[in-house]
Amino acid sequence: MRKIACCFVFLLLACSAIRAQVVSTIAGLAGATGNANGTGSVARFNSPHGITCDKNGNVFIADRYNHLIRKITPAGIVSTFAGSGTPGSTDGQGTSASFNEPWGISADTLGNLYVADTKNYKIRKIDATGLVSTYAGVGTFGTTNGAVNIASFGFPVGIAANKNGTVIYVADHNTHVIREISGGIVSNLAGTAFLAGANDGPGVTATFDHPFGIEIDQNGNIIVADEWNNRLRKITPAGTVSTFAGTGTTGSTDGAALAANFNYPWDIAADSLNNIFILDGFNHTVRRIDHLTNQVTTYAGTPGNIGSANGTGPAASFNNATGIVYNRADHCLYVADAANHIIRKITAVSSIILNLSVTGSSTVCFGDSITLSATPAGLSNYSIYENNILLGSASGNSIKIPGLSQGTHTLNCTAIDATGATAGSNTISITVLAPFIPTITSTNGTSFCNGDSLQLTAQSGTNYSWSNGATTASIWVTTAGSYSVTVTNSNGCDGTSTPISVTQLTAPTVFVIPTGPLNLCPGDSLPLIGSTGSSWLWSNGATTQNITVPAGTYTLTVTGSNGCKASSTPVVLTNFNVTTPTVTPPGPITILQGDSVQLTASGGSTYQWSGGQTGNSVYISTGGNITVISTDNNGCQVPSTPVSVTVINASTMVSAGGATSFCQGNNVILSSAFSTGNQWLFNGTPVSGATAQQFTAYDSGYYSVGVWLNNSWLYSDSIVVTVFPSPQLATVNDTSVCSGSTIQLQAQTMNGVTFHWYDQDPGGTILATGNVYTTPVLSNSVTYYVETENTNGCVSIGRSALNVIVKTSPAADFTQTVQPQSGQYITTFNNITSNADNYFWIFGDTSIAGNTSIDPNPSYAYPAVGDYPVILIATNSYGCVDTLLRTVSVNANNPTFVPTTFTPNGDGKNDLFRVRGDNVYLEEMMIYDQWGTMIYHTDASKPNWDGTIEGKHVQNGTYVYRIRITDKDNSSKELTGSITVIK
Repeated sequence: MRKIACCFVFLLLACSAIRAQVVSTIAGLAGATGNANGTGSVARFNSPHGITCDKNGNVFIADRYNHLIRKITPAGIVSTFAGSGTPGSTDGQGTSASFNEPWGISADTLGNLYVADTKNYKIRKIDATGLVSTYAGVGTFGTTNGAVNIASFGFPVGIAANKNGTVIYVADHNTHVIREISGGIVSNLAGTAFLAGANDGPGVTATFDHPFGIEIDQNGNIIVADEWNNRLRKITPAGTVSTFAGTGTTGSTDGAALAANFNYPWDIAADSLNNIFILDGFNHTVRRIDHLTNQVTTYAGTPGNIGSANGTGPAASFNNATGIVYNRADHCLYVADAANHIIRKITAVSSIILNLSVTGSSTVCFGDSITLSATPAGLSNYSIYENNILLGSASGNSIKIPGLSQGTHTLNCTAIDATGATAGSNTISITVLAPFIPTITSTNGTSFCNGDSLQLTAQSGTNYSWSNGATTASIWVTTAGSYSVTVTNSNGCDGTSTPISVTQLTAPTVFVIPTGPLNLCPGDSLPLIGSTGSSWLWSNGATTQNITVPAGTYTLTVTGSNGCKASSTPVVLTNFNVTTPTVTPPGPITILQGDSVQLTASGGSTYQWSGGQTGNSVYISTGGNITVISTDNNGCQVPSTPVSVTVINASTMVSAGGATSFCQGNNVILSSAFSTGNQWLFNGTPVSGATAQQFTAYDSGYYSVGVWLNNSWLYSDSIVVTVFPSPQLATVNDTSVCSGSTIQLQAQTMNGVTFHWYDQDPGGTILATGNVYTTPVLSNSVTYYVETENTNGCVSIGRSALNVIVKTSPAADFTQTVQPQSGQYITTFNNITSNADNYFWIFGDTSIAGNTSIDPNPSYAYPAVGDYPVILIATNSYGCVDTLLRTVSVNANNPTFVPTTFTPNGDGKNDLFRVRGDNVYLEEMMIYDQWGTMIYHTDASKPNWDGTIEGKHVQNGTYVYRIRITDKDNSSKELTGSITVIK
C-alpha cells in the first residue's frame, strides 16, 4: 500500500507541476569581448567555450580566446582562477600558468578541475588551490597511447571526469576517438583513429565523426555529442557503443529519441534525474531527453533563431552556445554562449509556489535551533537558503536548521517537483539575538587569606540565581568554593556564567640561606637558597627557588600553595677591590702566516694566558682574541681586555667572483680580503689608481694585490686570467626563391667554427646548427641570421644577415565553356591564373597532333564528348612555375565544378569561391580551418565566400569545404574537399 501511495503522489505531482525554463544572463555583456572580472555585466569573456561546476556550486569556464580559466561564485562574482592570458603551456600556480585555447573543462568532487587544453594537445589539471599541472599529453598532435607522459592527442575538445577523478574521458575531435585516462595510462575506449563513421559496437569496431561534448550519466555511461553524425552516442564503461538519439540527418524534429533530428550537437549535460540536455549547435537551441519517456523536446530557444534574448522557453535565443552543465547546488543549467560572449543560466521553474513559515517566534536567542515548515508537502529536497547559501535540507517539508549567527537573516525555501523543476517560496526574516554569557567580577581575585573575604558581582540582568542559592546581583564570599550564576537578560534569554573558583590561603614562612662568605671576587657569584613554596619572586626578577648571583642586595617573596605571599629579610653581597691587568701592545695586530708577536702583561701576581702559557710575557703566532687572567692576593682572578691577532694567508688574500677563463668581451671581478689599504698589480706592476677592494680584470695575465698593514706591505699570491678570442662573423650571400618553395642556405665554412641559424637578431629561436640550413616553404621574403661559435664556446660579436627574397609564384586556374558546333565541341578556356606572364596549354586530345597553345585564353575543338586531361603551365618573369592538371568533361551542358584555388585580392578575377555548372542549385556552404573549426556558414540561394571572416581577410592557406547541392536530376549531393586561398 505504501508503494501505491508513493506512486499516486508522484503521478499527482507530475500532472500538476507545469515547468517553465527561464533563461537569464548571469555574467558578461552580449557582443562585448574582454577579460574584465567583476559581477554580472561588468565581467567580460572572449568566446567562453567549456563550462563545469564544483560541489559548492561555483561555475568554472574555459574562456577560449582569452586563454583563461574563469570562476563564478554562487553570488555571481567573476574572477580569473588560472592562466596568464597569453597563449602557452606553462605549469604553475594560478595566473602564472598558461593555456592555449582551452575548449573543455570538467570537475571532480575533490575540488580538482580537468581542462582540455585544445591547441596545446594536452590535458591539464588544476587542484583546489589553483596549482596547474600537465595531466597527460606531450603537447604535439598525435594518437599515441600509453603512459601519460608519452601519450599524444589529436585536438581534444570534450572532457569528463568521474566523481573522484580516477578516470578521465576525452573526446578527440579530429581523430574521431574517445580516449580514457586511468591509472596514469591513456588508451582508446571507443573508435579508431582517423576512421570517421557511425558504426555501433564494442571498442574499436565503433566509429565516430568529430565527437565534441562528453558527459557521464547517473548510471556511469558515457554520452557523446557526435557532431558531424548529428547523433548522441552512448558508451558503456566496458566500451560498447550504441546510438542514443538522432537519425543522423540535420534537422530540429522533436519526438522519440531515435526519430529526432539534430543540427551539429556540441555539448551535453545530465541532471540528477538522468535527464539529458543537449546544446544543438546550428539550431541554436537547448534540447532535452526525458529519462522516463526517452522523448526529445526543445527545452529553450527556437530553431534557427540566433540572438541573446533572455526569456522563457522559446522566447530565449542563443548564438553558437558550446558548453552546458547541470549545477547540483541550485538545480539549474549553466550555458557558455560562445558567440555572444556571455554565461547564461536556465532555471526550471515549477508552477508550484511554496509557503514558508517559522514554527514559533521569528526572534530567537543565540544558539537556539529553528524549525521551518514549507507547504505544500509531497515534493523532494526541501532546502533553506540565505543569499543562495544552503543552510539545511530535508526530504520532508519540515526543516530544522542549527542556530544562526547574531543578526537578521532573510531565508527562502526551494524544493524539487516530480519533473525536476525548482519550486520557490516567499522569504521570511529571522532575528537572532546576541549570545548572552553573563560575567562574574571579583573585588580581589579568586583567593583570599584567612579572615579575608571578597565580593562577587553578576552582570546586570532581570533575574539572578547563584549556585549557593542567593538571588541578588552581588554576594560576599567568606568560604572557599565554586560559584556560578544564571541571569535573565532584557530579551528574556537565559545565560549561565563560567564557574569561578574561590580559595582561602595561609601565608608561608620565608627565609634565604647563603652558601658561602658574603665577600666575592669581581665576576664571582654565590648560590642563595630560598625557602619552600609554590612560586618565587626575587628582587632581581628571578622566579626560581634558588639563584646564583653576583654582589648586590637580594630579598625573596614566596607564594605558598594556598596563594598567600610573604617576603624575606635582605641578604647583602659585596666585592673585593681588584686591579685589571694590561697587555702591551694592545692590538689589533696583523701578522703573516709563520711570524709571531710578543705580548707582555702587568698588574697581577701570577698570569694565565688563553693559549695555556704562564708568565707575564708570551709569543703569539696564531690568530684570535688573546686574553690573560691575573690572580691577586685575595685569590681573585681578573681577565684582561682581549687583544685581536689576525694571521694573513697570502693564498686567500684574493678571490675571483667567477670563472678566470672566459671569452673576449667578458670579465671577472677580483676581490681583496681587505676593505682598505689595497694596491692591485698586473703582471707584477702596480695598476695606477687601482686601490679599491675590488678590481675588474679584462685581459689575460697575472693579478695580485698588496695590502698596507702595520706600516708594511703584505702581498697576495697571483691569480691567472685567460681570455679566449671570439670567432669571425660568418660569410653569407643573399638569394631569392619562388613562393611556395624551400631553399638551401649556406655559410662559408671556417676551421674550428660551428654555425647557428636564427630567425631574429638579437635573441630569437635557433633554427639549425651547421653551415647549411634548408628553409621551410616560404611565402614571404625573410631574413635569417648566422652566429659563429669556436671550440672554446665563444660566439661571434654580432650575427651575419642573409636576406631571402621570395618571388610571387603563379596560381594556375581556369574555367571552360563547351558549345557543340558542326559535330565538334568548341571548348573555350577562361584563364583565371594570377601572377603569370606566359602560358602553355596541352588539351589532352591524343587523336589529333598539335593540341597545344600559348594563348592566354585559347579555344579548342574536341571531336567527341568525353573526359580530357587538360594541362596549364603558367610561368612569370621570375622563372616561377605552376602546373595545373584538370580533367575537363566535354558535353552539351557545363558540369558541376568546384575550384581548388581562388584569389580574393579585389582584382575582379577569381575573387569569389563558388560552385560552377548548369542546372545546379546550392543549398548550404560551410568552410572549416585546419583545426576543424567552422569559420563560415551560409544557406543563401547562391552561396559563395569572399575569403573573409567578420570583414577581415583570412590568411593564405588551405581550408576545407562542405557544400550541399541539388543537381539537374533533383538529386541532393554533398561536396567536400579543400580550397586554397592565395591573395
